Amino acid sequence: MKKFAPIFIIVATIAIIGYFDSALFAEKEAAIASFPLPAEEIASATTSSEQENDQSQQIATLETKLVDVTEDDGYVVEVYREYEVFKDEAGNIIESIPTENYQYLRYKE
Repeated sequence: MKKFAPIFIIVATIAIIGYFDSALFAEKEAAIASFPLPAEEIASATTSSEQENDQSQQIATLETKLVDVTEDDGYVVEVYREYEVFKDEAGNIIESIPTENYQYLRYKE
């Protein structure tokens, strides 16, 4: 029995790999992947592509802005926050979205 177990495991592994590599499995996978999308998902997909087109016309840059200055044990601490700034082709700021990234600069008075 101990002699047949490794051979059985190898044969079973080859059979499983052969099944996943076969044309029969590829047809089943293609049938599953080709189900039509519900109308809600199609509508949301077109809406998101329209938003991407609008944002592609805008230029996004990251900028850090001073948010707060505090004193702590004889040190001055400046807090900067990163903003995602959208500009149009002319360079006018359209929208400024704060991110969750902060930077702290601490120096002695």
